[in-house]
Parts: sequence; structure tokens; C-alpha cells
Amino acid sequence: MERFRLASVRELDDFVERYPDVVIVDVRPKEEYQISHIRYAINIPYEEEVKWNLPGKKEIIVYCERGATSLAAARKLWRQGYRVTSVAGGILEYRGRNLVFSR
Repeated sequence: MERFRLASVRELDDFVERYPDVVIVDVRPKEEYQISHIRYAINIPYEEEVKWNLPGKKEIIVYCERGATSLAAARKLWRQGYRVTSVAGGILEYRGRNLVFSR
């Protein structure tokens, strides 16, 4: 049985380059997303998630601040049938070129 995948923050730039073939989801609260996020990421705060409504044919990449919340989100998404990757370490460890600052 296939499970969700774990990826390092170093792989985030690879995921961004594959856009629009993947969906990048930031599961942090809206206020944190508005300060900074990964380019092309959509914001679905984990606390607000009721039923994920994401494209079923695409790989879903989830990240959060440190990695724990995205891991929980990945488990939920995987159980719902999505192909999903959780980014370990979160945005706090990301040092790539696709960090967008909104403020």
C-alpha cells in the first residue's frame, strides 16, 4: 500500500518548477500565509479544513511552519485518496528562491 511521501525543504524549488502539474498547499493560518509563502501556493489553513476539494489527478504538496501540521494534513489527504507529499522542516527551514513576501 502506497503512503504519502516526505520531502525536504530543498525539494520545494523543484515542486515550484513543476507548477502547474502539482498543487502546493500552505496549511498555516491565513495571517502567516499573508506575510510570506511559497510561490504559487494556495492557502487552506489546517484548522479550517473540513473537506479537501483539490484536483484528484495532481500531486498535492503540503507545507506549514515547521512540518508537523503538514504531516497531519498529508495523512488526511492520503486517506481521502490524494497523491500527497509533506515537506519536512516547513517554511522556517526553506532557503530557496521561491519565497514570496507579501508585506
